[in-house]
Amino acid sequence: MVDKWAIVELFLKNYLLINSLLFFVSNMKTAQQLLDLQIPSLNEDFDVSSALRWMDECRVNELPVIVEGKFMGMLAETQLLDLEGQEHFIMPALKKASILPDDHFFGMVHHFAQTQASIAAVVSKNDEYLGCVSREDLVDVLNDLTSAHIEGGVFILEMHPRDYTLQQIARIVEENDAKITTLFSYPNERGMLEVMIKTDIKNINPVLRSLERFDYRVRSSFQHADANVDLLDRYDTLMRFLDED
Repeated sequence: MVDKWAIVELFLKNYLLINSLLFFVSNMKTAQQLLDLQIPSLNEDFDVSSALRWMDECRVNELPVIVEGKFMGMLAETQLLDLEGQEHFIMPALKKASILPDDHFFGMVHHFAQTQASIAAVVSKNDEYLGCVSREDLVDVLNDLTSAHIEGGVFILEMHPRDYTLQQIARIVEENDAKITTLFSYPNERGMLEVMIKTDIKNINPVLRSLERFDYRVRSSFQHADANVDLLDRYDTLMRFLDED
């Protein structure tokens, strides 16, 4: 079985936003900044039917259990379904995995990759429950970091990993009066490295010709409106892949 979140974690760890390191850091949200206070929590004597209804309404697969303000763990939907037929309520074992309020974007991605959960509890160092962060919250951050709202041409290079030199690629792009606004790399099924680059100009033909003169293989390119369409298509494909059972 394919480990979906391992693929996403690899995707995001290879993701580089290089138009400005300072811009990237200033827009790196922490868990505290992404808190969702609308997701309900359960106490130690919760009603099973109500908890299942809340999960359905919030479209999550687990809910945090809080006792006197302290995080006790996450209760999964499958555990709740098992409780429906019990005459005597017995609290099942809870998953204690959580994130800290100052955890950054990649730390949160790592957590979701490890737990494969739909939400993560944000808990202070003394176990005080602060709220939750959802996978959808991270998707919104990723959308901002990839500059999907900025118009520009997109192209994909394919190369052997040992041939990848970011400095040279950036130099070729900039010599054609363009700037790289987004860049991420990922291995394909043939063991080659694919490097997807978005620029701040719509007409990227001069950039592509220069890259080809330096023996770079341009696997595909998208200009004008097609560039953003391709980014959105790839983004939507990734999201659909994560939602599959």
